[in-house]
Amino acid sequence: MPDTIELQQESTNQRGFYAPRFELRIEGAGLPGDVLRDVTQVTYKDSTTEIDSFELTVNNWDAALNDFKYVGAETNETLKAETDIGKRHRLFEPCNKVVKLSMGYLDELRVMMLGNFTTMEPNFPSSGGPTLTVRGLNVLHELRRKRYSYSWEQKRDSEIALAIADLRDRETGRKRFPIPIVTDPSVLRDEPQLNYIAQKNQFDIDFLLARARARSYVVFIQERDENVRGSQRRLYFGPSEGGRIPGLRDDIYKLEWGKSLIDFKPTLTTANQFKSVRVNGWNRARRQPISVTVTLDDRELNRNQDLYEMLKVCDPREEDIVDVPVFSEQQARRLAIARLKDRQREMVKASGTTIGLPALRAGKQVVLDKVGARFNGTYFVTETTHTIGNGGYTTSFNARRENDTKPRS
Repeated sequence: MPDTIELQQESTNQRGFYAPRFELRIEGAGLPGDVLRDVTQVTYKDSTTEIDSFELTVNNWDAALNDFKYVGAETNETLKAETDIGKRHRLFEPCNKVVKLSMGYLDELRVMMLGNFTTMEPNFPSSGGPTLTVRGLNVLHELRRKRYSYSWEQKRDSEIALAIADLRDRETGRKRFPIPIVTDPSVLRDEPQLNYIAQKNQFDIDFLLARARARSYVVFIQERDENVRGSQRRLYFGPSEGGRIPGLRDDIYKLEWGKSLIDFKPTLTTANQFKSVRVNGWNRARRQPISVTVTLDDRELNRNQDLYEMLKVCDPREEDIVDVPVFSEQQARRLAIARLKDRQREMVKASGTTIGLPALRAGKQVVLDKVGARFNGTYFVTETTHTIGNGGYTTSFNARRENDTKPRS
């Protein structure tokens, strides 16, 4: 089982949370000292539904020369020159240069992402100092350069995800997907075998995200841990319940109001909740209609008991009817279960802020405590924002209350 880590313990690992810092390496080279001092804020964002990104706020004024430093003073000649000034003017240009961002404390840094600069936005204000905002995306954004069409028969979603990792581009012969894909083998047997699934003129990453949504799965990237031998960069496709794949974001932080939670804003809603979901489809082989109903009492739902008791009192809507192209009762049942799970996960959501924790990322679970019986419990982190600036290092997160991970007896 994953370890639960309290911040008092993590403080030892992070040197008491003193001296937060970041490291930005462009094509393997660190930023010169004067450039590093110009970066006034670094923000990193990740999500289980979007490609992760970063943003830099950079001072764009050279007080010694009384002129713009990175953007605004360049000429056509300096942009082409191999001089120090020319290199500085081109430093943050949106291009294919590989950028590695690490965040942490003192010499304990964690790689947050490998990416590329994609946007450069200078600000020439009427008052105050000129600044430059530089944004970048994970290198996986390059997967949105070419669309593909492909199809699979008699395959499960996890099998399809693994197969995509091995597919090659017919023109270049290169792998279409740049990093390994990992799945949860313990859920493979529970996935329905799909008669036919087609990727129709879609980017690989968007197709994977669509299949994840269809199964209530998540997709996230785990960067290589430089402190762990054999660790490699990989993309996870599977259920949000943690602790099933060793080393894959398996540590769980425990955050308490009044101690480690700087702010916390939960939302509880019983709107759009249903007692059951009915999926209607058509069995092509038998030429008969398909109709499968799954209720909140279903053993396979693996429900959160606290939320279930609350739902019973609130008397949710009777039935959610879904008409979709399903071709077997098993497929219809899986879809109904997935839809009920999604509904229940919408009941309790929360946003919060804690001290900077580079390991607290989308795809992790977090235990929240001292916020009342309704909101105490295990949450699945869907988004994080890590910021290092004048106010130090903070991590903000969005999360949803998770279902129980243990089957009910």
